[in-house]
Amino acid sequence: MSARLIALLAAVAVTVSALVIGGTAAASPTGPSAIDAVNALAPTPNTAWGIDPATGQLLITVSDAAPATGVARLLAVAGRFGPAVRVTRIHRPLTEQRLLDGVVLGGDSINDTKIVCSAGFNVVRDGVPYLITAGHCTQGLPKWQGIGPSVVSAFPGTDYGLVRNDGGVIEPGAVDRYDGTTQPITSAGTAIVGEHVCASGQTTKLTCGQVVAVDQTVDYGDGNVVHGLIETDVHTDHGDSGGSLFDGTIGLGTVSGGDGTTDYFQPLPPVLSAYGLELAAP
Repeated sequence: MSARLIALLAAVAVTVSALVIGGTAAASPTGPSAIDAVNALAPTPNTAWGIDPATGQLLITVSDAAPATGVARLLAVAGRFGPAVRVTRIHRPLTEQRLLDGVVLGGDSINDTKIVCSAGFNVVRDGVPYLITAGHCTQGLPKWQGIGPSVVSAFPGTDYGLVRNDGGVIEPGAVDRYDGTTQPITSAGTAIVGEHVCASGQTTKLTCGQVVAVDQTVDYGDGNVVHGLIETDVHTDHGDSGGSLFDGTIGLGTVSGGDGTTDYFQPLPPVLSAYGLELAAP
């Protein structure tokens, strides 16, 4: 990103914060119009956006890896809508959290000899066992070693995938806590802003934090834009894609991507309803 654009980004942030009274942005009727304006722009990889539930503002997140021309378009929208938009900067790229080149790691990993991802939730349909993972992991419908073939890849737009478990056994509906115990998952729920949540994945193991926002859009680049994601401050990393997001016995979603600090999850309930799936018994 050029020095000029970095300076412009900082100026927009200062301008917007100067219009915030008492630390909270005044309600603005232009918030929905601002998000419509961003949605109408050409894609800009390494950016994310959605309504901040605490202020009603449109929050635009821009990585230093975002292309300068796209950042300029986003800054123009921010300038047009003034206090209805807040821009924040991150330094690392926003990426899908998968590993490439045949790396095989321990834990609850799944691999097809080329990529490594994480299992999300064990589910059942018509007595047949499946597991849910990330849709960007199942692109091309690969076969996973020791498990079975991918049968669904819903990516981009959404980010969920379905793998048939040909092992002949319905695996328990539980999440690995990486301390020698498991967390039974008995229901699926919708994430709530401020909710304390944990994620389980084969790279970062068990990490916890809070839900920051819901219904967020992320542009991972190469036309891979995903909508309706849960934003959290839970740490995930490459290889965690498809891993579980949960609150106690409630399954909430699966790892989509992020920058390792701000990370995004595909909600679980839409996946279950789209394919007539039920969570496996604990």
